Amino acid sequence: MFKRTRFTTISPLPPNITRQVVVDFLHDHQEMIDLNPLVKERHPIAPPPHAPPEEMDCVWYSLTDKISYLPGDLYTGDVTYTCAFNDLRNGVQTHCYAPAGLTIRDKWTLNGSLPDEPSEPIELGIGAPVAGLYIREDVDMRCNVLLTTFVKRTLKKSHAALIERLKSKAQMASGGVPLPQQQYQQQQASVTLAGNGNGNAREAASTPDTAAAETGRRGRRPRRWRAVMARLGVLRTE
Repeated sequence: MFKRTRFTTISPLPPNITRQVVVDFLHDHQEMIDLNPLVKERHPIAPPPHAPPEEMDCVWYSLTDKISYLPGDLYTGDVTYTCAFNDLRNGVQTHCYAPAGLTIRDKWTLNGSLPDEPSEPIELGIGAPVAGLYIREDVDMRCNVLLTTFVKRTLKKSHAALIERLKSKAQMASGGVPLPQQQYQQQQASVTLAGNGNGNAREAASTPDTAAAETGRRGRRPRRWRAVMARLGVLRTE
């Protein structure tokens, strides 16, 4: 049985980041991949046999993630999957195909407006800032119901780390000086909206530290859970 889950993350950007720096960064596929803390291996590939016609012209990669199922890397596994990248005017789309029927559509876009630009209409209900630039990430995943919670937590942890490193790198590239960590997290805390197929459930705001702490508290998996994951074919232990 499969479950569809959609959620949106809004991440305000520091005021001294330029629009072009962020868009160029989002269009650098390998840079984006390398900022994901879970990826241990990547290489470009030709469109795989399962690629639909509309994705034949995308840039494809084979990726391998190292996932820790217990704190302290006491129990880890590798997951290899394929992912398509499609550049947009203001961002990038990805479509990842993982084992056990897991598919993840992810769209990263640059939104908002700078002080010298016309104000962009603000979409209601997503926690977007009223001023400044921000990154919007929309995730639409289809996953076995037994793995949905685990995959979602893993995505939120890795993406929280990725967005913070993205902001830091883009800020330095534009000549900015990173803010002190505590002040930066207070000013730039991401607001995460999560939901079912209708996308109508809201979760509390999170920062990388709180996301990591939450994942750590929930990281202990019973043996039967690991056995289920192994049977579904998404876990290869080291």
